Amino acid sequence: MLQHTNRCAKECIEDFSCFGYEWNSEEKVCYLKSRSTSGKLVPKHNTMVGFCQDDEDEVRYRLQDHVIVGPVILEADDVPDGEECKDNCRKIGAPYYSWRPKEVEISNVVPTDEEEEEEEPERLGKCACISTINEIRLEYDAFSGFIPIPKHKHRRSIYFRAFEI
Repeated sequence: MLQHTNRCAKECIEDFSCFGYEWNSEEKVCYLKSRSTSGKLVPKHNTMVGFCQDDEDEVRYRLQDHVIVGPVILEADDVPDGEECKDNCRKIGAPYYSWRPKEVEISNVVPTDEEEEEEEPERLGKCACISTINEIRLEYDAFSGFIPIPKHKHRRSIYFRAFEI
C-alpha cells in the first residue's frame, strides 16, 4: 500500500492546485483534493489522507480563504495578519494556525475623493494556534495553514489516519 500511497502523494505534489490526496487501498484509486477543500475529516474504511507538503514551496502550506478547525492551543485577539499569526503559533510549537479578520461595519455613505485616497486602516483579527485538524472550512478573508517543521525535526507522520474530506 505504501508504494501506491507514495505515487498518490507524488501526483499531488506535481499538481499545483492539489492541497491533499485520498488513497483508497481497496479500490486502488487516488483522489486529489484541491485548494478549495471544505469539510469535516471523518474516518473512512481503507482510506488514507495526506496533505501535500513541499519544503521548497511555501504556498503549499497556506490556505487563503479557509479556516482550520480543531483543538486550540492558544488564541489571540487583535493580530494584524495571517503571517503574524503563523509566527506566534510557530513560537509555541503549534503545527497549524488560523487567522480570521474581525467583522467590519459596512457603511452606505459614499466616500469623498479625499477619503478614497486615504489608506485603509489595518484590519485586526483573531489568531488560533491549533493542535489537530478536525475540519477545513471555506471562509472568505481568512488565512490558515501548516507550520513547516524544520528539517532536523521529524513530524511523526505526514500521512494521517484514514479520513474523508
